[in-house]
Amino acid sequence: MEERGRTAWRSTWRRQFLLQGCWNYEGMQNVGFAYSILPALREFYRDRPEELTKALKRHLEYFNTQPSMAGVILGAALRLEERAAAGEADPREIGTFKVGLMGSLGAIGDAYFWGALRPMASVAGAILALVHPFLGIAALLLLYNVSHLSIRRKGFAAGIAGEESAVQFLKGAGFAGKTADRKIVAAILGGAYAGAAASKAAFLFGNGTAPAFLFVAALTVHLLTVLFRKAVSPSEILLFLLMIGALLLWQ
Repeated sequence: MEERGRTAWRSTWRRQFLLQGCWNYEGMQNVGFAYSILPALREFYRDRPEELTKALKRHLEYFNTQPSMAGVILGAALRLEERAAAGEADPREIGTFKVGLMGSLGAIGDAYFWGALRPMASVAGAILALVHPFLGIAALLLLYNVSHLSIRRKGFAAGIAGEESAVQFLKGAGFAGKTADRKIVAAILGGAYAGAAASKAAFLFGNGTAPAFLFVAALTVHLLTVLFRKAVSPSEILLFLLMIGALLLWQ
């Protein structure tokens, strides 16, 4: 029984990577969350199909948070469902807990992963890509996923240990400090990349091109910032840059 339960937990942890596999406007990540926790529900409500259906419907309600932080809620929801199946907890506590935590985790995760860790890893990868493209790709994936996978694992384990453990994990993880540190590193690396790229341009096209390169880079960053503030779609900007790159290569 214990081994079957642990197998269900492992399946639930693996399935969290598909949280956004069926993202929709009505329930956001609800289908992905229900799919993730389904192995555990099947174990908790074996031979009780009606209760299994009710439990699954509970997790098909609206859910949306930062994907990499969802493991904390998933683990805690799994523990609550186990207690509810044993008659030790009110099933309504599960929905209340999810709603109460998903907004906070979304804000924390967006600031850390999208606003700090990903830019830092991307710029580091871009710098090393000047040495070799595959080295840049490896650096990007390594820097991002070491932190990303660690938080997913530790967050899920903290959630499994209970609601209080999940909250303590969030308090002790120090996301605010880590976010600020990685933003500073990203800014420093961004400056280093601009200098390295300017040096390469000077080597290829002559020393007089370095200041012009830096000016064009700064102007491009300013232009993109203005466009984002004007609510221009990032997809349209990327398409425009792709067209420019294709024209440069064609020439």
